[in-house]
Amino acid sequence: MDPSRDRALEVLIRWERRGSPVDPLFHRLVEGAADLDRRDKALARELVYGVLRWLSKLDYALERFSSRRLRRLNPVVRNALRLGAYQLLMLDRIPPWAAVSESVELVKARGVPHAAGFVNAVLRALERGRDSLRFDAPDELSRLALKWAHPLWLVKRWVGRWGLQEAEELLKASNAIPPFAIRVNPLRSNREELLDRLQKEGFSPRPTPRSPWGIIVEEPEGLLESDVFEAGLFQVQDEGAQLVSWLLTPQPGDRVLDLCAAPGGKTTHLAEMMGDQGEIVAVDVNPRKLKLLRENCRRLGISIVRPLRYDARRPLPLPEKGFDRVLVDAPCTGLGVLRRNPDTKWRVREGDPERLSRLQLNILEQGAKMVRPQGMLLYSTCTLTEEENEEVVKRFLQENPFELADPRPFFPEIRDFFTSEGFFLALPHRHGTDGFFAALFRRLEA
Repeated sequence: MDPSRDRALEVLIRWERRGSPVDPLFHRLVEGAADLDRRDKALARELVYGVLRWLSKLDYALERFSSRRLRRLNPVVRNALRLGAYQLLMLDRIPPWAAVSESVELVKARGVPHAAGFVNAVLRALERGRDSLRFDAPDELSRLALKWAHPLWLVKRWVGRWGLQEAEELLKASNAIPPFAIRVNPLRSNREELLDRLQKEGFSPRPTPRSPWGIIVEEPEGLLESDVFEAGLFQVQDEGAQLVSWLLTPQPGDRVLDLCAAPGGKTTHLAEMMGDQGEIVAVDVNPRKLKLLRENCRRLGISIVRPLRYDARRPLPLPEKGFDRVLVDAPCTGLGVLRRNPDTKWRVREGDPERLSRLQLNILEQGAKMVRPQGMLLYSTCTLTEEENEEVVKRFLQENPFELADPRPFFPEIRDFFTSEGFFLALPHRHGTDGFFAALFRRLEA
């Protein structure tokens, strides 16, 4: 039995049972596994995230050839079928016989040998009938939801906001495998030097089109185990996230507050832009993520970050109006980063954006108290719902002594990322980045 498929099955079973984010599970069961080599881990990643990316479409296809409803099957059987279906329908490089036989072996090894014949029959029927398989739906919205494997409620929202054609482009982009983007650490190198070094070490780097710090690595296998990473020459970060931090334009010597900061992608970027001069108080409630933030700062050679474990929903134990700049990178539904976290679309429910918007406004108002007169406040999310973005901004401005700042004149290089209101909005299908929203405020009172 193939160990990568067995481990992929274990991740999917546990994810389905717990309903929590798949990333921590995958890192613990696959990335941290000493018994898997690099090739095994790569295949397991392809299978787990591929199944989650196309989950509803795979289930639809399987039920066309199964005599039993998937939801009534043993979790081992259900997820072994999904793994087989993904390989048959989405991967050209795996022979069909291997996709079928390995799924059969999985159920045998997992203590469900009586289901081996059923799994074999369903997958062989799918293999024979895949060319004639039709993904029919009663209406256009349901067709899009099935074709691109997204929840119908989310498709309705995106079509309502962007129209059918652009919504389909966004759905397609959200299912794409994202590029591997990194951010050069200017405290220890520059982009030209890092591009040259990566090229010499056998990687395939190219500069990002918008971020002056960004590099796309086409073949990143082994990069995070390299001396270049350990030396702190870069941090993994999507280009869109790099642009969000840039909007705050922190200066050397500033005092900066970063709420919901861990694991520190934006925190460390702010510190780098400040030349590691000044102070950043990085607040987060999660101790495991704060540990990662500390490790990132150590590796990158950053000394000005002061981590603070605290719940940012409560009044902060810090002096009010004591910070030049404040970043609130709020917890959100994460619907802008589906191409990296495809499980999110199956975990988020239709009412979650409104529920989370109340939490976001609470944290934003706590952060606002910390901004000095004429200081700057940046609110950002990695989601694309109006409740969590524009509506939070509107409600915040009604009750707090801030004005919306317009960053567009200062960022001509990225003018197409801004809306007519001056909001930053990165979209996967327009910009090739993850999806982000940001609004910049200035405190009015003296």
